[in-house]
Amino acid sequence: MPYLSVVINCDTRPERNNEEGLSKGVVSRDFLTDGIFNKVKFVEGLDAEIIVFIDKHEEIPQQTLDYIQSISNVVVIRKHTDEINFNDYNYLDALKLARGKYIMHFDQDTTAFTSSPSHIEDMIKLLEKYRFVSYPSFWSPNAVDDPSFGGKMWASTRFFICERVTLEFSTLEKCIKNPSWAYGAFGDSPRKCNWLEHFLTLANFNSVYYPPLQMDKFTIFSWENYNQYTLRRLNELTYEEIYEWHKTHPLFYPNNCNA
Repeated sequence: MPYLSVVINCDTRPERNNEEGLSKGVVSRDFLTDGIFNKVKFVEGLDAEIIVFIDKHEEIPQQTLDYIQSISNVVVIRKHTDEINFNDYNYLDALKLARGKYIMHFDQDTTAFTSSPSHIEDMIKLLEKYRFVSYPSFWSPNAVDDPSFGGKMWASTRFFICERVTLEFSTLEKCIKNPSWAYGAFGDSPRKCNWLEHFLTLANFNSVYYPPLQMDKFTIFSWENYNQYTLRRLNELTYEEIYEWHKTHPLFYPNNCNA
């Protein structure tokens, strides 16, 4: 069994170069090629499997699919429907495919670079204390600075690491299907977001940690604006060059990077 399973949730919604708010992040077909390769490169040096789950809205060119299969261990394509909670069940289905002791999850609009796989292992060591470790941001060790959540936290699907045994799939399915049961079983929340990423930690003692920004070691960010082929160029750079690039392309809340 692999040490680490890297699960990447992708989709083929119509392309959009700018983030437009909740559930309307940047969409680019680059994320299906250079974006997946970016994750392969991020975990280079570790015993890792790459799992790609695609929510299909528009058709995927055969050349693109062939490339995805060439750099991945598992590729699943599911035709999109408007069923209730469809996306949350997709997340669960993707996570169920993982065989590694540890699971690293990415949304397709998230990009990651590191100077050494040892920094990923350092994040994994944090799981001795926390159930989930998510991406660094200016709000670390919190998810956001928002008192309306009453201190409740969540593991952002844009990036988190956990042990596979942490994910009790039958319990999480029940949370998605019946949120009232979830709050009754695991504690109420003053602001309720009935999404899987919130139920992950609700069902795990609110145990999640957002490590501090350590850009000399690694960077993980999502895109506020994206220009075609940017990822291809960035993937060719050394980490030292990525670090210099960030000086003119700084991170912003919620961990976005102007392209």
